Amino acid sequence: MPMISRRTLYLSRYMASGASFQSIGYSFRVAHNTVGKIVHETCLALWNTLSPLCFPQLSKTLWEMKSERFATLWNFPCCVGALDGKHVRIQCPSHAGSLFFNYKHFHLIQLQAVVDADLMFIVIDIGEYGRNSDGAAFKTSDFGKALMNKELDLPNPSLIPGTDEEMPYHFVADEAYPLNLNIMRPFDGRNLNNTRRVFSQRLSRARKVVECAFGILSRKWCPAPNPVKEVNSILGGTRSREWQSAAAIAASFRNFWQFSAVFD
Repeated sequence: MPMISRRTLYLSRYMASGASFQSIGYSFRVAHNTVGKIVHETCLALWNTLSPLCFPQLSKTLWEMKSERFATLWNFPCCVGALDGKHVRIQCPSHAGSLFFNYKHFHLIQLQAVVDADLMFIVIDIGEYGRNSDGAAFKTSDFGKALMNKELDLPNPSLIPGTDEEMPYHFVADEAYPLNLNIMRPFDGRNLNNTRRVFSQRLSRARKVVECAFGILSRKWCPAPNPVKEVNSILGGTRSREWQSAAAIAASFRNFWQFSAVFD
């Protein structure tokens, strides 16, 4: 079997089953450290190849296109993406202490993502400590900093259809995220008047695309209930930013297949 096929096979087995490197090594009669090295190198190669193809360059034109799709599909104007976080359960990395320990009483890393109206990932940020909330992870992420500093080149506010009121282009999120000029979230509380209740319902309907995208991603690539093992090998340390984890590759695959299906 050619080496390139073996590399792809090791990575696919790891991502689809969540098996340990030792288990994969037993199956293919390869040392577990060799499997870990191959998974690391293959993830890096796939990310470098697929990220320019599957993740668009952020621009004003792109945001306007995403907004049109949200208005058409989900009846929510001026929305350019749905923002949320996904918890990825892991075994505690070496010498990590409580950095990855969450209020749910297990260790995890966080996947922050922005999803468009067609359930395609626009932005991803992976590797935040599990002890932090979604809002805290967002504030420390590169995307969060760019949004707060108004560096995303969002279009100027536009008129709400059928009114004379202007609305800024924004992202929809849940209550874990800060309310901002460019971040919309549902109204707090249960005793809401009819206007606020309808607004919250429509916002939640637009926001559900990110929940669906996470569901498809985890169902496709993380069917095993066990926590992700060998996180030190996959992340290159407790908090490596040198390259994205296997979840980034899965998101790239998701975008690639979704994009290809449009033109089939």
